[in-house]
Amino acid sequence: MAKLMRCKACGFTTLESQIKHVCDACGMPKAVFEEYKETISAKRKRILDLHLHPIAVHFPQAIASLIPLLILAGLVLDQRLAAELLTTVKVLVVPLPFFVLGACFVGLIDGKTRFKKLATPLLIRKIVLSVVLLVLSTVMCILVLVSGLESGIRFVVLVLSLGCIGCEMLLGNIGAKLMYAQLKG
Repeated sequence: MAKLMRCKACGFTTLESQIKHVCDACGMPKAVFEEYKETISAKRKRILDLHLHPIAVHFPQAIASLIPLLILAGLVLDQRLAAELLTTVKVLVVPLPFFVLGACFVGLIDGKTRFKKLATPLLIRKIVLSVVLLVLSTVMCILVLVSGLESGIRFVVLVLSLGCIGCEMLLGNIGAKLMYAQLKG
């Protein structure tokens, strides 16, 4: 059976046979590695190693980040190109709530797998922020579908998209704190 090793400096875990002269993650010498024993079940480890939640959150982050950039670019570019950019905004706004919902779903699975419950203080904050993000993205989508992107609506969509980005930044900050935390067993 392959032996797991962990860097004492940064916590990077790898197989003993994969260690080079330095830690791949932090660059410390090979001597800082120590034997490591996995503390969670193989089934939970397989689920966590898929990294579904970190992957799923990148879709809504990318979309929400593009929306204000496209709206602002439309203000300074010629009218024809600005119209194309606003069409792109419409196309991006519609799937955004669905990507947020997907990220929320895999976040719940990830939280339940890591901590065996969803009622920890940081997970509760993440759930509340996720609901706010879902509401903001849904309102933005409905607004664009119903009213289009006339100049007054563009400002509201800009503010809502910035609110989405703010929620995503706060969620990412909490997620980074939880990335390597998990209950044993």
